[in-house]
Amino acid sequence: MFAIYKVMLPLVLIVFVLMGLWVSYLHFPWEWIIYAVMGLEVLLATVAMTMEYQAQHAGSTSGWGSMGIIGGNVVFACLLGLFRCVLWWYQKI
Repeated sequence: MFAIYKVMLPLVLIVFVLMGLWVSYLHFPWEWIIYAVMGLEVLLATVAMTMEYQAQHAGSTSGWGSMGIIGGNVVFACLLGLFRCVLWWYQKI
């Protein structure tokens, strides 16, 4: 019943830590950005864990939630990096 946590929980924790390190590396001028990103990460992790738990009873669909959370976080990290570059460019003008 709880076999899904052997795979998903470490994956979610690794993604959570990497996103936190990425946001702190980007060093946004506002402190609320890291809280907003981490809150969004917790929300997405909760949704992904729920999806994976329900999908383990459906057969072959249980791997798509983990791929979705990884792909979504990569896209979100790229958007944060792009936003920081645009903000840096705006501050230089």
